[in-house]
This record gives sequence, structure tokens and C-alpha cells, in this order.
Amino acid sequence: MRMKRRALALALATAAISGAASGEPAKPKVEMHRTQVAIKDADGWYPAKSTRGRFSVLSPIPFNDYSITFDDPNIGELVLHGVGGKSADGMEFGAIETVRTARQKDVDLRQLVANVAAKQGAAVPEVRPERVGDEDVAHAEFQGRSRGVVMRASKTQVGVYTVVCEYPGAIAEQAKPTCRDYVASFRVED
Repeated sequence: MRMKRRALALALATAAISGAASGEPAKPKVEMHRTQVAIKDADGWYPAKSTRGRFSVLSPIPFNDYSITFDDPNIGELVLHGVGGKSADGMEFGAIETVRTARQKDVDLRQLVANVAAKQGAAVPEVRPERVGDEDVAHAEFQGRSRGVVMRASKTQVGVYTVVCEYPGAIAEQAKPTCRDYVASFRVED
């Protein structure tokens, strides 16, 4: 349930950046597609292809696959698709697609990263989005009060994608390589 709350918070942050969510949105509808998917590839990672979203990522742990939908009076129906999980040592892995609506403003990737950093109590890292194929992509790493984050934020014509790996500061040395591999494995599907 915690992963769903984090996903909803991230979706609301994305919506707020893009000009939505001036008031309380309607109660979200959560659809769980799969839980604790534990099928590994030859390298021991879990291929996480979103059931309804347009993305995939390789997870180092079993993952949940879900969609969350709610109506916002400013932008209409807001839909997000996600995959993610939390490890026994406190690492959290999440990839979320927020489907764009016709009434949404463009998302500022720098601001999206800044919001995640502020939530962690971290200094806002310098972010330089770049064009990669059909995506505008920004990467960031930062350490907050007690947790660190490796993330990727991107946008296309159809969606905003946020991939976050969060870890306890006490295990930063071991966690960062795993987080970097996780974030680097993310792919937008056609």
C-alpha cells in the first residue's frame, strides 16, 4: 500500500507542475494488475513490463504492477501506470508513467527533480535535460537527510515518466550501483 501512496504523491506532483490539481482530486481508483511478480531473467533481474503503460524496466526485486486513475476538474481524467517494490533492506524501486491529457501544461523536468529533492530534504541538483530519440530526459542523484535517490525523469508527447530508486543513507555505497543499473534499464515502449 505504501508504494501506491508514493505513486499517487508523485503523480500529484507531476500534475501540479503541469497545471492541474488546484484542489483535492476525487478519490483515486486503483487497479492492481499483478503483485510480487518473481520471474527472473538470465541475469537474475525481474523484467517489469507495465501491463497498461508504455514502458519497461529491469527490477532487482519482485515488483507490483498497477494503474491509478482519478478525475481532476482542471485537466480531466489523470491516469498513471506503475511498477515497483520495496526490498527488505529499505530500498524502493518505482517507475511511473503519467499519461498526458489535452488540457495539461508542459512538465518542467527540472522542477520535477527539484520537487523530489526537496521532499527528501536534499539540495536541488543541477539538471540538464537532453533529447534522446522521442524523449526529453533528465537524470539526477542526490542525498537527503536519511535517504539517497537516483532518478530519471522524461517526457514524450503521450506521457511523463519518472523512475526513482531510493535507498537508506547507511547503505549508499552498496545501493548506488544497483540504483544506477535499475534507472538505466528503463525503456519507453512504442
